[in-house]
Amino acid sequence: MQKPHLYKRCLRAGAFALALAMPLSSLAETHKVVQGGLLNLRQEPSLDAKVIRQYPTGTWMTVLSEEGEWSKVEVAGSTGYVMTKYLADSTAEKTLYVRTNTGRGLNLRDEPSLEGNIITSFKPGTAVKVLTYGKTWHKVSVDGLTGYMSGQYLTTGSGSTSNTAKAGTVSNPGANQVLLLREKASTDARVLGHFRNGTQVTITGESGDFYKVTVSGKNGYMMKKFIKLSSSSSTTLPEAPFTATLTNPNGNSIVNFRKAPGLNASIIKAHPVGTEIKVLETGDVWCKAEIDGVTGYVSRYFFKVNK
Repeated sequence: MQKPHLYKRCLRAGAFALALAMPLSSLAETHKVVQGGLLNLRQEPSLDAKVIRQYPTGTWMTVLSEEGEWSKVEVAGSTGYVMTKYLADSTAEKTLYVRTNTGRGLNLRDEPSLEGNIITSFKPGTAVKVLTYGKTWHKVSVDGLTGYMSGQYLTTGSGSTSNTAKAGTVSNPGANQVLLLREKASTDARVLGHFRNGTQVTITGESGDFYKVTVSGKNGYMMKKFIKLSSSSSTTLPEAPFTATLTNPNGNSIVNFRKAPGLNASIIKAHPVGTEIKVLETGDVWCKAEIDGVTGYVSRYFFKVNK
């Protein structure tokens, strides 16, 4: 008569032991923040997989599970895979900074919602003390005031990314030479890729003789003397929507109009320089725009704002 009860107890004990043996990431989701520049969200855990979108430093992601060098994440309604080494623990940074794409201030609200009352707003670069991390909204303290701010506009780097990021192009002495992208700011560091003249790069920092850059979805370092800065690097964009004209600082006569924000996104059409566009949304690198009634994305470094 006691055998069934003993059997059930064994089953419960076995299930408990199995739960203890399971990876922690499978038991509860965690929130982590992007570090090191633009991070590719891919359909599969592979560098050859299709890029869904790119997300800048400071973006918060929900980590669903970890698979070796890759993490399965959810961000802004999209699910995919990112490289784990470019994610930082959400508890590792208690001070974040306001970062808005338009240069306007960020609202501090009395509730974690757009319906919450606005207490006041703070300009880009303002230091914010995080009291509680949330999936979308963070409870923060700023200048003695406590309230909520949208996490997508808070970053681990001080200042406004849209005002500090610069554009450049690879400019080697010889037409057939290539410029190496390295893992660290050293000529002895591991090579992550090599790029020919005319390749566009986004400069996110400096370290000695090297620029910290993002190029073709990869983050690393390139030697300064082989990078030519674009004249439009420090341009601050007005509030969208606004009209602009396509231009190409690399000297080419066309500009690619893409389906999604990223160099790996498919090209809708290559439009000639001089084409007028309507910019609908601005971003750190990519802007959503409309050309001839079609909506897509173009790099902010390939157009000039119409006066």
